[in-house]
Amino acid sequence: MSFKAGPLGCVIQEDWTLESDENIAKASGQSPFFGANPNTASFVGRWNELKSRGVKAVFLWEGYEKIRSLVPHHQLSGTCVARGFHQATQHSLYNALSRGNVQGDRSLEIAWEPFYIGSRVYVGKSQINGEGSSGAWAGQWAAGINGVGGVCPRQHYKTIDLTISNEPWAVKNSYRGGTLPADVLAECQKHKCDVHRVRNNNEIADAIASRFGVARCWDTLFGDRDANGFSKPADTGSHCQAVIGVFVMRDGRTGFVEQQSWGPDMPRGNRMLNYAGGQVMLPVSCYAVSEDNYLRAQQSRWWEAFCVAVKPGQEFR
Repeated sequence: MSFKAGPLGCVIQEDWTLESDENIAKASGQSPFFGANPNTASFVGRWNELKSRGVKAVFLWEGYEKIRSLVPHHQLSGTCVARGFHQATQHSLYNALSRGNVQGDRSLEIAWEPFYIGSRVYVGKSQINGEGSSGAWAGQWAAGINGVGGVCPRQHYKTIDLTISNEPWAVKNSYRGGTLPADVLAECQKHKCDVHRVRNNNEIADAIASRFGVARCWDTLFGDRDANGFSKPADTGSHCQAVIGVFVMRDGRTGFVEQQSWGPDMPRGNRMLNYAGGQVMLPVSCYAVSEDNYLRAQQSRWWEAFCVAVKPGQEFR
């Protein structure tokens, strides 16, 4: 069977990315870039450091699954940006919790729906007429720029039950005139994120090696897994996904693990990853990509990726 992509929904525009950089820098008083911000600059070179000590992989889902099972997203509409940012943020949070770096309520999951409504309505000012959103907007929403945004726990609110995924509600309230309920918005504002743009493969690898999830947006779609668990570019289309692993390939190059948002059966193919450290079973909906194919994907006219983590002290209590 030939590869067939699921729903997309990522709008990538250079001016929106650069505006996001400026807004985050202005609000924080620091660089918006992973490699230059004083809070993350110490992580630059982390992946090479770990490799020099014999480490063959950092798989964020291992820390994640100490908190809860990793359940794949299954989007039916253009909500990939919200889902990619959700998984990146939640992987960062669960790794911090599982390693004892922060304290918080381990029973609570982050709701993805506010990422979608917040990025489109509150940050993007309803500029997109159809479905979809921008990673630059989702980054600003997660950072809580100008006191608006952040993340909230999956729970029952006064006017909406967010204990389970609710894509129809998120899409319906994401158009002009849409809003988040006051109690959901207030809860988001209690839990803001540190958001840093990563600009190349080295920074993506260093972020993952430092136990931070990454949300990436570009115009390349990866197909089904091969016999070694790898996917190659199969089509074009703007899509956002979470990057949740980095590893040494058998030939010494770096590989990455991404998580798809098209349900448990995408991509198809072998889930057993063969890498320099041996073999590992990839989670459902995940696949490996070589650094060369990452570089190939980054040749599109513009791409963006963000390291996202809940600010220390603002975890769910």
